[in-house]
Amino acid sequence: MKIILLSLLVLGIELSCRTTPGKMTTNDFETKGSYLGKVHVSKNEACPIYITIEGVFSKSSIVEFHTLYPVNLANKFKKNGIYLQFNYTPSRAMSPEGCNTDAVVSLENVEKSNDSQGFKFQ
Repeated sequence: MKIILLSLLVLGIELSCRTTPGKMTTNDFETKGSYLGKVHVSKNEACPIYITIEGVFSKSSIVEFHTLYPVNLANKFKKNGIYLQFNYTPSRAMSPEGCNTDAVVSLENVEKSNDSQGFKFQ
């Protein structure tokens, strides 16, 4: 009886320690973006355009900033309310005066996405 209980305990611990795999493969990290962001365009605010990070495509992605001012966003993505999948690198460029984003960034691997993709923040 002790052997059965011990083996069930070991099996339970082994199953509970397993992690669920992310949606991205190693190659996807190099060619696709890790972050899901929503574009905000405004002509009346200090920031003419900024991106809010809404989620990630891998549970291992670290979110350092929540609002980004992109210095190199292509015109085809400068539409209010669209979702993008991207990676970013912090930039030394200055943000517009009065623009209170968390970081000025250079975007990489930018693709149009939709709001149902990725792991959304609660």
